[in-house]
Amino acid sequence: MTQHGKADTQPGIRASGIKAVHATSRCLPANRQEPFLRLARATRDLAKGRPNTRGEALVNGGENRKRAPTSSSTVLYAVSRRLPANRQEPFLRLARAVRDMVKGRPAGEARATRYPGAFQVFPRPARVSAEWPDAPVVEDPDDRVRYVPSYVRPLPHRFDIELFEQLNEEYESKPIWPSPPVYDTPSLTLRAHKRLMEVHNVIDLANKRVLEIGCGTGYDVWYVAHQFGSDAYGVDVAERVAWKQLSDDRTHFVWADITEPNPLPHDYFDRIISFAVWEHVTHPYRALEEVYRLLKPGGLCWLHANLHRGPVASHIYRQINFPWPHLLFSDEVIKEFYRRKGLKERGAAWVNKLTWAHYERYFDLVGFNVKMAKFIGRPFDQEFYDRFENVLNRYPIFDLTKDFFTAVLERPRGS
Repeated sequence: MTQHGKADTQPGIRASGIKAVHATSRCLPANRQEPFLRLARATRDLAKGRPNTRGEALVNGGENRKRAPTSSSTVLYAVSRRLPANRQEPFLRLARAVRDMVKGRPAGEARATRYPGAFQVFPRPARVSAEWPDAPVVEDPDDRVRYVPSYVRPLPHRFDIELFEQLNEEYESKPIWPSPPVYDTPSLTLRAHKRLMEVHNVIDLANKRVLEIGCGTGYDVWYVAHQFGSDAYGVDVAERVAWKQLSDDRTHFVWADITEPNPLPHDYFDRIISFAVWEHVTHPYRALEEVYRLLKPGGLCWLHANLHRGPVASHIYRQINFPWPHLLFSDEVIKEFYRRKGLKERGAAWVNKLTWAHYERYFDLVGFNVKMAKFIGRPFDQEFYDRFENVLNRYPIFDLTKDFFTAVLERPRGS
């Protein structure tokens, strides 16, 4: 890659892609080699911005008709939809691999891990005898003799309702979230103004086509349309009462799950925004793939999400004062706590268990450029951690201190 992220154009780089494609084709049955090469050529042409006559033929059944230029992704996804359901994802993986070879990038998996798939030292390892010596026979060889002092011993606590209530009382004077957000109309309005201005000052929301994923009541969508002059859309899996009154010629709402058959058009939005929603998404990787398709090439996504191992990821910080209750206690214990309080019974909120490392990998696999990433956390409670190290040391401290992340993702231009 060049310094500015563009694929190198040296002849050797191009040649390696061509050789790799032909080498791959020779691994296929004879009757599939030529179709594979035709697909590779079509993908190459699309990726390089050449007239995509082969792609047009695949999508339109060979009809030659005038139409607006079509992005490579749109053509490939259109082709995939003409295949049986069980072949669509393998086709798209293959197409991405061909695209990466053409652009001189490592293939998807290698690019995501940044590690080669094979290695051997040079000179080659010395040859050793095929005969193995007999090791001494020891009775009960795995019996422990002693431990180092820092070895983590068996759990000293029973994580039951009595311990739960004890901790909640201890932390009553120093709750993990002293002033949690409230959801009356003035508070919702103030928070919407604040976060939308923060987003606008980074990625520019003015006079664009903007989509909010997980739009909730829809006020942010309305403000994007009426404060920033954009054509604003909101999508959510739950339709809200407010949508009817907020809808107008610039404010649109869609009741849908974007990971299911998506009613929204691909290559359509200049900006996509989402606030504290992704942790509740059942198929977060599939949703990120859909974000990539919905954005225009060069479009930007502002993604703000809660991380599962953070101190407040349980979403029950209004009644529970201490950190990481969802990592220490079962839902049954949490429900018993609410029953004893005379409150509606509930466990920790359902959130997917993604860490920042998962998100980083997903961004790379999907093909985003990460333009910015930052975190919101809380001071690390070392004393609490030490008390329950037997459980909490299963998680990296980096994860335990991070509540939220904010990332700006770009769909690369020319993609």
